[in-house]
Amino acid sequence: MRPFLLKCRFPAISGMALLMAFAAALAGCESTPWKDFHSKEGGFSVSMPGTPVEKRQAFHTRTGPVEARFFTVEADRGSMVYMVVYGDYPEALMVTGDREMLLDAARDGAVGNIQGRLVSERALSLGGHPGRELQVLSSDGRLALRMRIYLVNSRQYQVVAVAPKELRSTEDRDRFLDSFRLTGN
Repeated sequence: MRPFLLKCRFPAISGMALLMAFAAALAGCESTPWKDFHSKEGGFSVSMPGTPVEKRQAFHTRTGPVEARFFTVEADRGSMVYMVVYGDYPEALMVTGDREMLLDAARDGAVGNIQGRLVSERALSLGGHPGRELQVLSSDGRLALRMRIYLVNSRQYQVVAVAPKELRSTEDRDRFLDSFRLTGN
């Protein structure tokens, strides 16, 4: 079953999306005030330093089509990227899917898609729903990614902060990650 799940890593942030986030982290943009963002359709709220840009990406899996939604903000003159991604697993996968295997596949996909190195991982939960927190270093060692993955029914959320490896203060990153809340599931 595990090889099958690895082929269904749709919600693991796509390599293209992460590379765009990494490129943005190296570019310049102006900082804006923090505000709460609510996604009624996504069933979540989060505090971000600006208004996120929404993008959609379609994935085709062996168990059916999937659409992931990305909400991204670049901050601190482009040195930080904050992103929330969510997507719904196909019903057929949820009936037979082991939640720990799904979390493993999401972790492996996120690390593999950027050819990064997993630095640390720990189990966590949100409202009784299982999750993981990952720290990943980019393949070139310049960027650090801190990510929380949650499985809520058939929906997977990824809450991601990307910053230069040598970031001195993690206060904003932690503020963002800790602010994520479920509102409608």
